[in-house]
Amino acid sequence: MSAAKDTKSAAGNLFLLFSFLIRDGNLLRSPVLAYAILASFTRSGMIFAINAIAGGAAIAFGNVALLAVTVISTLTFSHLARVNSFKLVETTKRRMRTRLSRRLLDARADYLATRDQGKVYSIVTHEVNQISSASTNFIESLEACLLIAFCIPYLFYLSWPSGAATLAAVIVGGLGYLLAQGPAQASAEAASRIEWQFFDRINDVLRGYKELRLREARKDELQNDIVDISLRERALKLVAERYYSLGQVFAQGAMMGLLCAIVVGLPLLAGTETATVLQILTVVLLTYGPIETVMGNLSSFSRATVAKRLIDGLERDLIRETEDPATLDRTAGPASFRRIELKGATTILTSTSTSGDDETFTVGPLDLTLVPGEVVFICGGNGAGKSTLISLLTGLRQPDGGQILLDGQPVGDRDLARYRSLFSAVFSEFHLFSRLYGLSADERAAIPGHLADLDLAHRVSVTDEKFSTLALSSGQKRRLALSVALAEKRPIIVLDEFAADQDPVRRALFYDILVPQMARDGHLVLAVTHDEHRFAQCDRLIRMEAGQIVSDERMDGGARKAV
Repeated sequence: MSAAKDTKSAAGNLFLLFSFLIRDGNLLRSPVLAYAILASFTRSGMIFAINAIAGGAAIAFGNVALLAVTVISTLTFSHLARVNSFKLVETTKRRMRTRLSRRLLDARADYLATRDQGKVYSIVTHEVNQISSASTNFIESLEACLLIAFCIPYLFYLSWPSGAATLAAVIVGGLGYLLAQGPAQASAEAASRIEWQFFDRINDVLRGYKELRLREARKDELQNDIVDISLRERALKLVAERYYSLGQVFAQGAMMGLLCAIVVGLPLLAGTETATVLQILTVVLLTYGPIETVMGNLSSFSRATVAKRLIDGLERDLIRETEDPATLDRTAGPASFRRIELKGATTILTSTSTSGDDETFTVGPLDLTLVPGEVVFICGGNGAGKSTLISLLTGLRQPDGGQILLDGQPVGDRDLARYRSLFSAVFSEFHLFSRLYGLSADERAAIPGHLADLDLAHRVSVTDEKFSTLALSSGQKRRLALSVALAEKRPIIVLDEFAADQDPVRRALFYDILVPQMARDGHLVLAVTHDEHRFAQCDRLIRMEAGQIVSDERMDGGARKAV
């Protein structure tokens, strides 16, 4: 019962994979299908011409001409089919990668912040390659199947026992493949999940290279972990390969049995003439390669079905967590605002503990009103909820309870894009793009001036809409990110721990010159900081503890007020 269920499941997965390859690779509109059919047809004609010449008493010119034409045509159409199947592979890969990248770009920020990066990277690269490679195998198998479909009736014409034996061999080989696929796919999928951990460990190597070199024991244990992960992945892949190989053994055994039956069985049991046996052997031998191609590609299709399941799982997650672009109002955002309010805004953060249990931390309810031209400092201990407050205010995280109001109007899902366009930010864990993506010509033109103001003009320039270098210190990178934020000239500037990695001179530049100038220009400046001796230089000081705003104190504005 279980074997029958696995066989049915494998056949269903194979059908879904082929449907996907036809749909996503645009196979029905590609000339590759026509070339594959023509190559199969001309190869069948070549087999007929060979048998006609072998069975004739004299070599007829027409048969020789037919053989020459079919050989040349087969080679030509096979070449064109291979070239166009490569185009099909690249088309499938491009469509899948661009679709997944669009899904990732449209996913909620809080979802991306908690995802396993190794899993996403592996699926977008390795699993996509598995499916796109299956496109080529699909065309090869299609061409081979068409040839088999042409030749089996011809074998029945020559000798019905030989036709029946060939058909039986194909069926036995196919059933052997299907029976082996259930456990093979389970092991292959488990190996892919282990591989995600490998990508995570490599990410640790690339991002933690400094810490690793300061402690040899840490480096050795990480290497041991990588070795352990690689061994587990290898063991699972070997199990999968054994089952894949077992399926191919069934197919090869069936074909070997077919050859033995034709050479030995037909003359003895059916009394078939030697000339006819030679003709049958010619057909079988010339179709043996295509049949092996089909059987050999079945393991590739099985791996591709595993990859398809993993990709579908990621896509389902992304669709469920998407900010549907169709529902977003993408018109130009407001150039100014009167006030932003949090009214009872609450968000629940969930994490998994080492014991496997989910732990939650609630930030809020938060009540807060912000207006243009203010300098607002936010302080509090680690885990107080400062970064979550920033995520709520910038619209990167939507509240689980309560509301965000812009000029008295609730900010709904449709309004998120326009609302976020009020903000420029340099987050504590910011990412610096080498190219100036999305900036207008005026914004790009403003960056050199900001580079000079931030003491970066001697290190970085803008050429061909990209920065000349990103090989900078952490403090320089943060100032470079600020140059982009300032060039955007948005009403609100968010700076999360900006001064933490600046030297005393640049820290003074930040607090004494840059922040006051931003406020005088009309910006609302939201800065997360721990510099207590600078608190007097803000208009408001918000203190947070345990996910709550415990105080919202008015200050005198310090240096800005003195100007």
